[in-house]
Amino acid sequence: PLMQHLKRYFVVPFLLCCVLASAHTLWHIATTSSVDPAWYGAAIALLPMLGFMIFLGIGSRARTSARMPLQCLAAVAGALLTLMGEQPALPMVYAWVLGLGGVSAYVFWYSRLGRDANSVLVVGEPLPEFELEDTDGNAISSRRFLGRKAVLLFYRGNWCPLCVAQVRELADQYSELADRGADVILISPQPHKQTRELAARFDVPLQFYVDRGGRASRQLDILHKDGIALGISGYGNDTVLPTVLITDEAGTLLYADLTDNYRVRPEPATFLSILDKDTAHA
Repeated sequence: PLMQHLKRYFVVPFLLCCVLASAHTLWHIATTSSVDPAWYGAAIALLPMLGFMIFLGIGSRARTSARMPLQCLAAVAGALLTLMGEQPALPMVYAWVLGLGGVSAYVFWYSRLGRDANSVLVVGEPLPEFELEDTDGNAISSRRFLGRKAVLLFYRGNWCPLCVAQVRELADQYSELADRGADVILISPQPHKQTRELAARFDVPLQFYVDRGGRASRQLDILHKDGIALGISGYGNDTVLPTVLITDEAGTLLYADLTDNYRVRPEPATFLSILDKDTAHA
């Protein structure tokens, strides 16, 4: 769909404009003796969003709130503050277009993945067989995962800090998952080189695989066309919709998280709960 395609061209220019506008706003406030309230309004509207993006870039958290109330309230408050004083044009644009408009677009439009109902991944039904490649490019069938429970994370790639943080959570949780008889399977359409680089960060036996060309993602109806923002190089245009699946020893789906907001992901305790419930019912 056109609106989903347009998202590819939104976030990097938006962030760049936020950085430049924030820098100019702070410079104006610092170097001007008598500052119109509109400039303070622009700072209030812009800086919380800029801080949030820096926070995401650090990659320490795997999820955020869905509606980002702090950033949204700051954008509204900053925009309203610009109506006081003489209302100079530039800070008004910063606050209303980049602040209120840009933050609203990011939170309520860009972050939404636009998933349709998935008829392939149905809890209680077998996970369809698909093929992957290991980090050396060797073909691997998903039948390899049978015989043990599995937590499968389809992640977008090293370029996505939320995805990397979620992988780190699973690495930290590995011993608890292994105690419950579950393997951790990490799958991305990113190139083998980037996958090897990510795998080298962890000293627990996580299983990393490459979905070359998004073939498995397409088969499972979780391919994200044009999901990689313009300006992120080395990964192509398409990626995978962030997805977590849990299967039992026979390959039956016990759990499927098909989030429709890339910033909202399941808590690690959820996986342990699903596995414990399955063990209790066995």
